[in-house]
Amino acid sequence: MKKTTIVGFAMAALLASCTQPEAPTSQAGAYSLDKVIWNDGTKDNESSAADGNTQFKIYTADSYFYIAQGKDSSVAFGVGSYTQKDANNIEEVNLFNTTTLDTAATAKLAITKNEKGYKQVISEIMLRGAKWSGTEEYTKLEGAGTSDLDGVWHQTKSINVTGQDSVVNTYNEYKVYHAGHFMWAARAAADTTSNTFANTVGKGSFTLSNGALTEDLTFCSNKIWVGKYNIPVTFNGPDEFTQTISDTVNKVTSIKTYKRVSK
Repeated sequence: MKKTTIVGFAMAALLASCTQPEAPTSQAGAYSLDKVIWNDGTKDNESSAADGNTQFKIYTADSYFYIAQGKDSSVAFGVGSYTQKDANNIEEVNLFNTTTLDTAATAKLAITKNEKGYKQVISEIMLRGAKWSGTEEYTKLEGAGTSDLDGVWHQTKSINVTGQDSVVNTYNEYKVYHAGHFMWAARAAADTTSNTFANTVGKGSFTLSNGALTEDLTFCSNKIWVGKYNIPVTFNGPDEFTQTISDTVNKVTSIKTYKRVSK
């Protein structure tokens, strides 16, 4: 009788393990968009990297960050948190994007991973008062390593120093670091009289060693900024850092402080 009971428990445990839901597969990584198809309810609108449309996306453990530049030079970006519901479903919550700004919004993504990267489908999302659906295909970019900078950061203060003069010019800027990749995006006033704003984005690779940050900016919507930068970094605790960039040509030192974006 005792033996039968033990076997019964073993069988129950085996059946329970077989019916366990599949553990979520982490979406963390850096990706490059190959093709996107958006539908506004009347027709498909397709664009691709081959046509000159550029988009990159980084998922950290709990945040997402994307930057985009169209072939018409239009620039967009978005940042927020996400929850991995299961291996094939993600729910993204907007923090800020260039279309709806900081409006609270949730997007449900169906994810299908493949050898190259993944495909995501958004069955319905509201944009400018209309219902849209979209399909995007991404290639995963090789990455490696971790650092104290890994995560999403928001600029809290920016100071430009010229000689003995300093000017505070804090603006809306986000940065993300993950597995050797980094991206940044900013929305700043272009004309205070007309209240117009300009968006700027960039991406590349980075290394961090003993407070010395090296960023190799390989893509930027402002092409003259592409290049390698050696940036001293000071951590003010685990969730805040200050970076200093010296422009020896224009003799301006930029000092920026960033705070970690928490989910």
